[in-house]
Amino acid sequence: MKILIVDDHAYNRDLLNFILEDEGHSCVEAENGKAACEMFKNDSGIELILMDINMPEMDGIAATKIIKQDEERFVPVIFVTALDDADMVAQCLDAGGDDFVPKPVNENVLLAKIKAHARSQSLYSNLKSAHQSLQYHNQLVSREHSIVEHIFARCNQRSKTICENISTYTSPMSMFDGDMVLSAASPSGGLYLIVGDFTGHGLAAAMGSLPVAEVFFTLVSHQAGISQIATELNTRLYELLPANMFCCAFIAHIDYTGEKMTLWSGGMNDFLRVKVGSTNLERVQSMHMPLGILESEEFDDSPQIITVDPGEKIYIYTDGVNEASNKDGEEFGLERLEALVLKGGEDVVVKVTQAVNEFHEGCEQSDDISIVEYTGGPLVHKDRDSNEIVDVGAKHHGAKSFPWRLSMRLEGEDLRDTSIVNQILAFVASIQGIELHQDKIFTIVSELYSNSLEHGVLQLSSDLKSSADGFEEYYRQRQQRLDGLTDEFIELDFIYLRGEPNKVKLVITDCGEGFDVEEREAISSESEHSHGRGLSLLKDLCSELTYSNGGRTATAVYELCRHG
Repeated sequence: MKILIVDDHAYNRDLLNFILEDEGHSCVEAENGKAACEMFKNDSGIELILMDINMPEMDGIAATKIIKQDEERFVPVIFVTALDDADMVAQCLDAGGDDFVPKPVNENVLLAKIKAHARSQSLYSNLKSAHQSLQYHNQLVSREHSIVEHIFARCNQRSKTICENISTYTSPMSMFDGDMVLSAASPSGGLYLIVGDFTGHGLAAAMGSLPVAEVFFTLVSHQAGISQIATELNTRLYELLPANMFCCAFIAHIDYTGEKMTLWSGGMNDFLRVKVGSTNLERVQSMHMPLGILESEEFDDSPQIITVDPGEKIYIYTDGVNEASNKDGEEFGLERLEALVLKGGEDVVVKVTQAVNEFHEGCEQSDDISIVEYTGGPLVHKDRDSNEIVDVGAKHHGAKSFPWRLSMRLEGEDLRDTSIVNQILAFVASIQGIELHQDKIFTIVSELYSNSLEHGVLQLSSDLKSSADGFEEYYRQRQQRLDGLTDEFIELDFIYLRGEPNKVKLVITDCGEGFDVEEREAISSESEHSHGRGLSLLKDLCSELTYSNGGRTATAVYELCRHG
């Protein structure tokens, strides 16, 4: 140990030097406080100081004060003095002194105290080293987080426009958000929206948003249907996520008028609808399982279509809102949320978030919080940078196609191909004038094809889906009968009809036994049966929908007006 001996008497310095070097320590000497300070400044190897008090030029107390100003070094100062005045002792301690050894010096006491302070200094050295290591790793993690935040921001904000009809608020529980809110204008001037809530919190949960954003923005750019987006997201998340992780999601497309919303909701809270001037609100339940749980064959991609009145408000929120807790463990709850929503007025989202924050003030946030408000009415898109209003679908208005007709017959292996509808639509959507409508056409084709395949060719009964066990049996029978197909077929005929407006006519025929159309429509009217929504959905989308040939042939007509 390198020790600095500070004393104006050479005899005292020599005595201490003799004792310490005999114990293996190395010593350096200073004859006053000023010299000691200079030596301490220039010699970083000094580990302990033995300091006299009364010395010329600068005494030990003043020197100790200067030495202790160096916060980067921990060097114990032991005062060696014959003074035993209590006030002097207090001054020495106030100056930063760590210990005392009285004169005449007792060798055993001196060496014992030096050993004790050596242990303290060793501990300090270890702590400092650990602190420096932690600082380094903290800087490294901070830099990595900054990079990841940048990536998330770039992935989740690809849209060049924002929609005035949407108001959002998100508050992550930690640095990274397990909730996600994405929106983007459709090429035809409509709006796509997704609100997602991944299992868990922090970086692990937020990682799921990257593939979701990638799929979402890619399909949005192609005016994909809500069913197609939901299916693709489910497939991607099922492949990527661990078994204990999934994503509750609300996915919607709103046409340019702001009146028609096509949506798919899986595992989310009921979304809330409040009409202008109403004193009541409507809760709309989520109809599906969350994304990433079911295999493609089991996944139900059927959407809902609702009409939104001008000025009507729709609220979508994650469970971090209603499950926020206060100090007493009480949850914010749906009653408080719905009361604020019904009260209405300006900036409802701001009022809700303020109320939630005040409710759990003083408590740690236990979940990610997100809430979105949509206001019905013609969509207003603005440039994200300039804030100027833009007509997103202007360049696509009035696009027409040449006369065309596409006919095909699908048999055995084709009917077993789960991607066949996507393949057909990819071809159809490549035709000018059709691409902006592929989301609606996809829903029409997939619904009609599914009916023809499952109820026509495979002769499956929808009644099986009335229970959880029935769903499993339904899909077991479905796969078994698909495997046994040989000469069975489905024929599809697409026809482009010129006129005012232009139309696409789809005729689909299967080889099955057909069905009673009136009975099927009665089932469709029973909204509690999720498997019966197909016909009512098709009627919303099609200007004409008829069945013939004993239920084996369905004819649907879709108008190519600007649906958005």
